[in-house]
Amino acid sequence: MNIELKNVKHYESMSEETYCFEASLYVDGERVGAVSNRGIGGCHDYDFDRKTETKLNEWCKANLPKWSMFDDEEYDTDLELHIFNLVTEFLDSKHLKSLLNKAVMVMDDRCKAGEAFEWKFSKYKGRSKADVVRGVMNVVNKREEFVNPVVLNALSFKDAKSIYFQKS
Repeated sequence: MNIELKNVKHYESMSEETYCFEASLYVDGERVGAVSNRGIGGCHDYDFDRKTETKLNEWCKANLPKWSMFDDEEYDTDLELHIFNLVTEFLDSKHLKSLLNKAVMVMDDRCKAGEAFEWKFSKYKGRSKADVVRGVMNVVNKREEFVNPVVLNALSFKDAKSIYFQKS
């Protein structure tokens, strides 16, 4: 079963304890209904019947990886957590797309968690983004201060995301 969110709208300024969002919930490519959260710490709201919610919740618990906290006890991933994770993934992707659109991002073994070297496209007016990316690649591959540099803009988005969030 493939549970996914589409048409996600996130309201950062209204998010207090949880994400404030609304989205369409799809299962195996079919729209099931809408899901939302007011961002004040409560559970998600669903606009579809309880029977469908229970079915999806049971599937999540039976099929998604378990998770643990500091006590090493394992917990089921229920529908509520799965949707939270999908919203997090959406926001992470949106954030990285924004970074890659504004600058050449280079991860390096010297980078601490959440850090990357960046060359802003706005400083290279008159040059295409592709030219700037190639130029940065030439620089980082020749300089000794870089240890295993990876230019995220030169990778597929999936690979760039994996590397960026693995380090951060």
